[in-house]
Amino acid sequence: MYLNHGQRIWVALVLLLISIVWEANGIYLAAFAQNHILLYWLADIFQWVMLPIMLIILLAEKASIFPKHYGLDTSALRWQSLIARTTVMFISAGLAFHWATQLSWYLLDHPTGYFNFLNAYPSGVMHTVVWLYSSIAVGIVESIFFIGLPWLLYQNVQFHPSMKAFSVLTSVIFATTHWEQGPHAIVGAFCFSLVACYWYFRFGTLWPVAAGHALVDLVAFA
Repeated sequence: MYLNHGQRIWVALVLLLISIVWEANGIYLAAFAQNHILLYWLADIFQWVMLPIMLIILLAEKASIFPKHYGLDTSALRWQSLIARTTVMFISAGLAFHWATQLSWYLLDHPTGYFNFLNAYPSGVMHTVVWLYSSIAVGIVESIFFIGLPWLLYQNVQFHPSMKAFSVLTSVIFATTHWEQGPHAIVGAFCFSLVACYWYFRFGTLWPVAAGHALVDLVAFA
């Protein structure tokens, strides 16, 4: 999709805003988790559900940019293909994340992070509810705002857009948003994102990437 000047500005502003929120969330969510757990979950729902939905609606209304323009087209979606591609994404990206994390732990001697979101998870039935909510929300939202939308903007501002250069650039940004979880999470997120970008370009759709991402998170958050 070709973006005019105004559309590019809207996408850039949206990506800048959500990047700032996610870079800072390790600080304010950690503070809420230690003192006001209700505020923690309100902030979590805001940043993973309400804010993304508002930004998606904003792009649609102000810039005429819809989900189909950044990889979520449903017109040619086939369930058999989606399941197969999701499985490929889940296994390959999951292994990349696992191996990179294990290697980082081995080399860095299991360093502790500033804050682990799993520490704020409730127990009992609500643990399952939150586990499912977190995995699905993160898988969909991160796929949109770290792959789909950034690629839409990138290919419109570069004369010769490089998939490899984009994959490295967005993976670095994606990895830094995991800083509060420690260096092993940064390394794991970087390698995971590289694989996710590869499959996005290979498949030409964001659906299996988002679904596979959610499955990886289901395992990681368990």
